[in-house]
Amino acid sequence: MMSKIISLLAIFSLVATALAGCGGSSKNDAGKQGNSSDASNGKTITWLSARPSDGAIVQTMRELADRYAKDHPGFKLDIQVTSDRPSYLTKLRTLVASGEAPEFIDMDADPYAQQLADAGMLVDMKQFLDEQSLYDQFYEPALKYQELPDGSLYLLPMEYHLEMTWYNKKIFAENNLAVPKTIEDMITVSKAIRDKGITPIAVDGVDVWPLLRYAAMIPFRATGNEFARNLSQGKSKMSDEVGMQAANFAKEIGQYFQEGFATTDYTTAKNMFLNGEAAMYTMGTWEIPSFTEDNLPENLKGNVDYFYLPTIANAKTPNNEFFGNSGIGLAATADKFDATTKDFLSYVLKNYSDVYVAKQQMSPLKFTIKDETQFSELFLRVKKDMDNYGSEFAKPWDTLLDPDTNSVMSDLVIKLMMGAMTPEEFANQIDDTIAQNATN
Repeated sequence: MMSKIISLLAIFSLVATALAGCGGSSKNDAGKQGNSSDASNGKTITWLSARPSDGAIVQTMRELADRYAKDHPGFKLDIQVTSDRPSYLTKLRTLVASGEAPEFIDMDADPYAQQLADAGMLVDMKQFLDEQSLYDQFYEPALKYQELPDGSLYLLPMEYHLEMTWYNKKIFAENNLAVPKTIEDMITVSKAIRDKGITPIAVDGVDVWPLLRYAAMIPFRATGNEFARNLSQGKSKMSDEVGMQAANFAKEIGQYFQEGFATTDYTTAKNMFLNGEAAMYTMGTWEIPSFTEDNLPENLKGNVDYFYLPTIANAKTPNNEFFGNSGIGLAATADKFDATTKDFLSYVLKNYSDVYVAKQQMSPLKFTIKDETQFSELFLRVKKDMDNYGSEFAKPWDTLLDPDTNSVMSDLVIKLMMGAMTPEEFANQIDDTIAQNATN
């Protein structure tokens, strides 16, 4: 009872802060904040970021801020990085609750972001992009990934990734194995590889989200994002037919991960694949530099390829839709979105791809490559995949579920994949947890 009272008080505090800071504006008016008289030089804009300080996104923003400052003397972008995600979220919530959130903040499209948007604290990015004639300049899946649970857009993507399974062509060829076309094929191939004494799949179990990707495979093929969204809101159950298919597949595929996968971190899992110790490794296009031919170890040169999410019978989603993401989103606080802040953000978006793509990164804004000699064959190939992609990414469960359910799901999916619990036990516990949390 006490926790519910505290939650309610926190919500009232957020709403009160929003109304005080925004002058009572509704969330539909949030994108119109700002006054032309604010467009003065010498302004410092602060960005509270959860991204790596030496990463391509932060580097790109610094370069663009420096360029912008040349025409706006005294302008500065103060980037405050807290790359540890739990620490970042604690800092963000503290600043928001005290009404001290800066101009830009990083957020996932989760229930907390929805809460802030509903309180009128965030700029309506759909409205902003339409005003700037920029909405159609983005890749559609990159924007859809940032949509809040109610379908609104208050976050901007700053990156764009597809997710695939990298595989060792030599292992496949030596064992007369074809690339899996269906989820069932993936099980068959994994069993054949294990029977040869080779680890079929290297997986980062420490971070858990790679494990949840496997649990989400069948539901996305069967329903698109409908099941995942409904599950997060308590409208569907894990014990429903699609949920049980997911749980059974998760338990079965788990036996083909490396021994001790639950304590294997990101780097160790990747190195298992690069060392030839595992036949497959599911990750995304952010790993392009690692798998570019020039960077591969000698044992893998010419022997690495990839495939995207296999399908199922009577799939609802086409083969050119699968897992991908546009990372954590960039939000703007409504009460600080003055003319200078708005103008700077517009400048960033109109020049972002030129700087970001030059760093061998895939931009969320549509771009063309003028000089292909500057990019690897792998980069160019993935770029074509992106241009031929469908309309929507498979939504990761860990960005849809409330924090409490997500924590329980993370613990239980490890036990399920280790064979420490049955699919039925897994489903029942998830359903009980969502029933307790979905209405809060």
